[in-house]
Amino acid sequence: MIDINSGTFDQLKTLVGIGDTDAKRIVEGRPYQRTDELVTKKVILQMTYDKIKEQIMMRPK
Repeated sequence: MIDINSGTFDQLKTLVGIGDTDAKRIVEGRPYQRTDELVTKKVILQMTYDKIKEQIMMRPK
């Protein structure tokens, strides 16, 4: 599991469908209160979120 609020750029890139651009957007969009904010804040597409949602978690900052 990777914490979307503290995972490094390189850790985020290990997720299926997450490349440099998406990893950068995730880092720049912090902090998150819920993992689904990645979609509601338009950081990543819903189909990408569906692929990674079981591999991510978050701890509010």
